[in-house]
Amino acid sequence: MTWELRVMVDRPWDEPVAEWLADEGSMGVSTGLTGERLLVTGFFEDTVDRDDLEIRLRLSLAAHDVTLDGDAVAWRDLPDTDWAEAWKVDYQPLQVGKRLWIVPSWLALPADEPERLVIRMDPEMAFGSGTHATTRGCLELLEDLAATRPLGRVLDMGSGSGILAIWAALLGAESVLGTDLDPVAVETARRNVEANGVAGRVELVERADVPEGRFETGVANILASVLLENAARLVAAMAPGGWLILSGILREQAREIQLAFEGEGARLERSLFIEEWAVLLLRIGERA
Repeated sequence: MTWELRVMVDRPWDEPVAEWLADEGSMGVSTGLTGERLLVTGFFEDTVDRDDLEIRLRLSLAAHDVTLDGDAVAWRDLPDTDWAEAWKVDYQPLQVGKRLWIVPSWLALPADEPERLVIRMDPEMAFGSGTHATTRGCLELLEDLAATRPLGRVLDMGSGSGILAIWAALLGAESVLGTDLDPVAVETARRNVEANGVAGRVELVERADVPEGRFETGVANILASVLLENAARLVAAMAPGGWLILSGILREQAREIQLAFEGEGARLERSLFIEEWAVLLLRIGERA
């Protein structure tokens, strides 16, 4: 038997709850819209201490002044044969930007958009199905950049499922280096890269720090606090005149992130706001 945990939250708490469930050992995580609220679902082995896990989840959110109603958390038991498919129910083909179809690996390709590029995705336990506003914003800005200039060598920091690295490769990047501190995410990304036929141009490594190099394009869809800690290193890793896309940023955090990176020699070129989230496009200045 497997326990399914369903958590109803308001935006923007779907991503933190999904990441918390994954850290707690969920065998899969899904997020879907139910009315005006978001439903985050996790799946746990029957040995899980449900009371302990639920209490710690509520306390974790309460530390951020987020209170879950009594009926916002619900458990139900699933036959072992059902859990692996249950999280896929809300994951459907998604159109992003002008040219992209994101299609779950277990569904047929859409037939009515032949000119769009297709990414076949199976996010498993890694963040990056394409449905979250931060991921969509990064995908759109990568597409806009590629329409006006070569992406060159690309850094994808916090690559998750590999969706941004795959998209950069499909858009013509010379090479892509994807990094993530989660070994499960790295393995998931490698499978997705292989499935989309871009393994020859995408390298994925497990690491938490910013790699050295001179990348013409960078994307970092990670927590705002991590962006602030790594502002100098991220700018230093970019080639003069290069472009850097930042997300994982709430609207109210955008100005602080902008000023931190401008202090390191970058310049804000464009801000994209989707729901409660901000995506920033920065240009790296010439170095003395």
